[in-house]
Amino acid sequence: MAGCSGQSVSKLLSMPRWIFGLLLTSWVWAQPSAEAGLQAQQPVTLQQAVEESLQQNLQLLARRFDISIAEAKILTAQMHPNPILSLGADHLDWLGTGYDANNAAGPSEYSLRSDWILEGGGKRGARIEVAELARQVTDLEVKDAARQLILEVDNAFVEVLLARGNLAVAQENRSAFSRIVRISKERVRAGDLSRVELMRTQLAELQYDNAVILNQAHLRSSKQKLLLLMGRPRGSEVDFEVEGSLPRPPISTAVPEMEGIALKQRPDYLALVRDQGRSEASIRLEEAKGKPDYVVGMEYRRQQGLAGRGNSIGVFFSLPIPLFDTNEGEIQRARHETDQIVAKGKALEAQIRQELASAWQMYEAAEKTVRQIETNMLTQARQVLDTMEYSYRGGHATLVELLDAQRSYNDIMLSYNEALAEFARSRYLLLSIMGQGGQP
Repeated sequence: MAGCSGQSVSKLLSMPRWIFGLLLTSWVWAQPSAEAGLQAQQPVTLQQAVEESLQQNLQLLARRFDISIAEAKILTAQMHPNPILSLGADHLDWLGTGYDANNAAGPSEYSLRSDWILEGGGKRGARIEVAELARQVTDLEVKDAARQLILEVDNAFVEVLLARGNLAVAQENRSAFSRIVRISKERVRAGDLSRVELMRTQLAELQYDNAVILNQAHLRSSKQKLLLLMGRPRGSEVDFEVEGSLPRPPISTAVPEMEGIALKQRPDYLALVRDQGRSEASIRLEEAKGKPDYVVGMEYRRQQGLAGRGNSIGVFFSLPIPLFDTNEGEIQRARHETDQIVAKGKALEAQIRQELASAWQMYEAAEKTVRQIETNMLTQARQVLDTMEYSYRGGHATLVELLDAQRSYNDIMLSYNEALAEFARSRYLLLSIMGQGGQP
């Protein structure tokens, strides 16, 4: 409550305690909110956007539960079969026969039995191996989802920067034509320009006003897409700003080197390689399932007869004979699954090579376009526009000539912005294909 005068302080102190406490509590709680508001208005860099998306993106958070599910499956694979407890009562005289020495029926028997299943063929070890490898595959798949998310954030960030650059061009054009309208009005008052030409100038100004409105809407839409990827609530694009410019650092790595890097770092390719190991372990698991399980048991039995009582112990052992079902169908399925994963790995490897070649061509084309515009077109277009505007002020150029120069300058600036954006997109795409996303 800094900045209060002495009179204000005395009034506060003269209030009832509960009112003063309520005001003080409200002021204290308002401070973090104000600080949070100031923090929310701070411009966001690309690196901050990527980090926030990795922490708060809803789809990625949902994918991370796959890791917990895979870990739970490891716990399931580690479990031993439960023992079986059997309670029995036999030869009970519930029908009223009446056990005696004459009929020699009975005696009643009571039993307590327990059986244990002993898995044969190493089933438990094979299950654990499959589950652990599946967990590693899932972890790599989640990392690949993060890689794809980073590329989406990179592209969305580029779209925001592109929309902001195009909006700046539209605003510059509107300001320029506002000056032209003022000049035209002065020329009309001086009798040097017809009122029709003034109306045409004002109409052109309105067209550039519309261009500003459309670019503002595009900028808001781009911000909303980026905020969605970052996991921020809807409507926060009003105070949301980004910091930075379209990246220009070149990529000096040759395409063959990129291919080697991608095959070593791409999470989706590594997931297929690890999945091949999981499928081989699955073959061993299915082969183990074809081996029989052993059942051993013990029984305590008590006989309650007329001639006396008796206690006995029984030991049991059972073994299924694998004459018909040897799990051969599942073994063949697992082998075919391994062949399928190997084929998918080869297909992905070819796809990575094709993606790198295509992205490199886009990267080189965008780089040449940017260099061409910067070297030969930007300065000349600006000079032509300035010359036409100066000539129009002096009455030596027509409005059509000025509009043509302005249109040429706009096209070049928009092409320049789009070339910079395409250069950034292709650069981020190359990094993502190599598994090196998230770099500024």
